[in-house]
Amino acid sequence: MLLEVLGESSAWSQAVRGVIASVLSETSMLRLLTEPGLSAGRGLMEDALTRLGQRLVPVAPDERDLAPLVWNLLPGEKGQAWLDELSKEHVEALCSLLGTESFAPLKAAVEDAVLVLAARVSARGLASDVQARLAPAPLEQSPFVHLPRACEALRMAVRAGAEAPTVEGRRRACAEAIAGCRAATQQVLCHMDEHAVCIDLVYRLEQLGHTIDRLESLLWLLAPEDPRALPRAATRLLSSLLQAHERERGVVVLFRNCVRSIARHIFEHTGKVGRHYITTTQDEYHRMVSAAAGGGLLTAGTAALKLIITFAALPLFFEGLASATNYAVCFLLIQLLGFALATKQPSMTAAALAASMDVKAGDKEMRSLVEQLACITRSQLAAVFGNLGAVVTTVTLMGWMLQMIQGRPLLEVHEAEYVIRSLHPFKSATILYAALTGVLLWCSSVFGGWLENWVHYRRLPEALARHHGLRSWLGEARAHGLGKAIAHHACGLGANVSLGLLLGMTPAVCRFFGLSMDVRHVTLSAGTLAFAGVTLGAERLVEPAFLWAVAGLVLVGVFNLGVSFSLGLSAAVHARGLAPVGFLRLACAVLTGGIRSLSYFILPPPPPLLPAQRPSSRYSVRSAQRPRPLSVKHGARHEAHELPALLAREPAPPGGSGTSAER
Repeated sequence: MLLEVLGESSAWSQAVRGVIASVLSETSMLRLLTEPGLSAGRGLMEDALTRLGQRLVPVAPDERDLAPLVWNLLPGEKGQAWLDELSKEHVEALCSLLGTESFAPLKAAVEDAVLVLAARVSARGLASDVQARLAPAPLEQSPFVHLPRACEALRMAVRAGAEAPTVEGRRRACAEAIAGCRAATQQVLCHMDEHAVCIDLVYRLEQLGHTIDRLESLLWLLAPEDPRALPRAATRLLSSLLQAHERERGVVVLFRNCVRSIARHIFEHTGKVGRHYITTTQDEYHRMVSAAAGGGLLTAGTAALKLIITFAALPLFFEGLASATNYAVCFLLIQLLGFALATKQPSMTAAALAASMDVKAGDKEMRSLVEQLACITRSQLAAVFGNLGAVVTTVTLMGWMLQMIQGRPLLEVHEAEYVIRSLHPFKSATILYAALTGVLLWCSSVFGGWLENWVHYRRLPEALARHHGLRSWLGEARAHGLGKAIAHHACGLGANVSLGLLLGMTPAVCRFFGLSMDVRHVTLSAGTLAFAGVTLGAERLVEPAFLWAVAGLVLVGVFNLGVSFSLGLSAAVHARGLAPVGFLRLACAVLTGGIRSLSYFILPPPPPLLPAQRPSSRYSVRSAQRPRPLSVKHGARHEAHELPALLAREPAPPGGSGTSAER
C-alpha cells in the first residue's frame, strides 16, 4: 500500500525521500553498524557489568545517533520478523522510489565501519594469549596483520572508482584474509580443547567470530558482486543487527556458550579421574575394596574428631573451621595414601560415563555403555561396602579400647541418643541433609576439575620447575617433581580441600543466617552411629530407634550417591551437547541388561579361563562329549585329510598321556 501511494503521488514521494535523506545525513550510523552484539574490546565480566548497569540505569539517548531510532521503529523480534517477511520485489521497488541519493550517507558509514571492525579484528587476533596458542610463524604472515591492509585497499579502490578486475582482486584478498582469521581462531579453540580453557578468552574469540561475520557483510555492501542484490543484502544486514541488539540485552546468554566450553573441559578432567574408580576385573574389584577399607579406617578417626568438635560448644566460626580442617586433612590423607572414599566417586564416574554417551550410537555401542554402567555400579558398591565395613569395625574396636582405657565411652548416653535421633529418616531432616551433601559432593568435583584446568592454563608445573627460589631451596629435580605432582594431583587436591570446606563451613554459615541446615555424609554418619552403638550397648541395638537410625543411614547413602551421580551425569551430558533422548534409550538398555544379568551389576566378573581350561575352538562342549560321525558320502576324504590335522591341533587335556591319535 505504501508503494502504491508513493507511486501515485510524486509530491509525497519527494517528501519521504527528503525526510530519509535528512535523517541519514544528520545522524551517525557508525554505532548502529559496529556496536550491536559486539564488544568494543571489553572482556566477559566487563560486558556483564555493563549490561547489568544498563538494566538498572538506562543510557541517555543521543539525538545524533541513528541506532535508538532504529530500535524504536523496529522493536524486538516483531521488527526482525517484519523485515524477514518483506519480499525482494517490494524492497527493490521502495529503493528505486527513494533513489540512490537518499542512501548516499550509508556508503560513507559502511566505509568507516569497515575500518573500525578490521582494526578490532586485528587487535584481538594479535593479543598475546591468542598468539601464544598459534603455530610459530613470522608476524608479517599473520592474517590479522593482512586484514586491515586488505580492507583499506578495497575501500580506496571503491572510492577511486577502480575497474572491475581491480576491485575483484581487492575483494579476493579480503576474503583470503578473513578465511585466515577464521582458521586461526579455530586453531586457538582446538588448542584450548586439548590443553586448558579460559572463559574470558573463549568469550573474546566468540566476539572475534561475530566481528568477522559483521565485517564480511559490510565488505559485501561496500563492493557488491551483484549490485542488483544490494537492497536485499542491506535488509538482511538490518535484520541481523536487530537480532544482535536483542541478544545483547540478556545476561544469561552472555555466559551460556563460554560456560559450556569450560564446563565440558572441566568434566573431561573430572572424567579422567573418574576412570580410575571404575573396575573391570576381579583383581581391580578386590583392590577397590581394599582401598575403600583403608579410606574407612581413616574416616573412623575423622568421625571421632567430628563428635568431639560437635559437642565441644565452640564458637560458630571456629566450629566450622575445625570441622572443615578435620574433613580436608582426612580426604587429603586418603588421596595421598591411595585409598578410596565412596562418596567422592559418583560425580567423577558420571563424567566418565557421559564421555561415552552418544544419542546416535547403535545397539552395539549401547550394550558397551550398559557394560560400563554396570562396572561403575559394581565399583561404587565395592567402595561403599569397603568404607562402611571398615569404619564400623574400626569405630567399634576404638570405642571398646577407649572404654577400657578411660573407663567410659567417647559419647555420653544423651549424646548417643541425640546421634540416633538425628539419623531418623522421618522424624528429622536427614534425607534433606543427605541430598544437600550430594550437591556439595558434586560441587567439589566441579571445583577440582576447574582447578586442574586452571593449573594447566597457567602452566603452573612449568612455572614451578623454573622458579628460582624453589630451585635454590629444593633443587632442580625436586622443583620439577613438585610441578609434576601438582599437575597430576590438582583435581584431587581441589576436590578434597573444597569438599572439606563445604562440609565444614556450610552448616556454620547456614546457622549464622538462622537456617538449621546440616550435612549427612554416609561414611561419617556410619562412624558416629557406631560410636553411639558402643555407648548404648548391644542390648539397645535392636530397639526400634536404633533400627530406624540404620534405615536412615541407608537412605543417606542412597541420596549422597544418587544426587551426586545425577548432577554429575546431567551436567556432563549438557556440557557435551547430548540430547535428552539418550537417557530414555540408556534406561531401556540398562533395564534390559539388568534383568538379564543382575549379578553383573553387583559382583565382579569371573577371571578369564586359562588356555588349557578353554573348550576347543573347533568343537563345542556337546560335540566333544559326543563326537559327530563322519559323513558316509564324504567319509574317505574327511578321514584322509581333515581328521589327522584336527587331532594334531587338539590340545592335550591336563594330566593326559599318550599320543594325539590314542587320545
